[in-house]
Amino acid sequence: MNNIAKTHGGYCLKKPERIRRYGTAIRKALIKDISGGVEEDLSAQQVILIDSVIDMAVICKMMGEYVAESGVMRGANLQPCLLHSYLNYKGAIHKHLVTLGLERREKDSGPVYLGDM
Repeated sequence: MNNIAKTHGGYCLKKPERIRRYGTAIRKALIKDISGGVEEDLSAQQVILIDSVIDMAVICKMMGEYVAESGVMRGANLQPCLLHSYLNYKGAIHKHLVTLGLERREKDSGPVYLGDM
């Protein structure tokens, strides 16, 4: 693959099929979490936020694949995509999910005792 095809650690010319499936799976899961799986029950704002989350998640996924292939460091510095973009995208995804009313679900692990720590 030539360097022109790589942008922020992702492939800007064509999304691989696995990335397309990843985005589709996220979209279905978010719609299910928010409306029980019925997209027609979502507002236009919710659809826009979901689509934005998917776009950003796909970019982060492609950056992750790039870093897995190329390594975290470039010389003595972090890969530029990690240094400049990755955390910004992750933070924006988090804000969108909070706006959509989604929150992290903790597993019910029962009570925690000091002796168990």
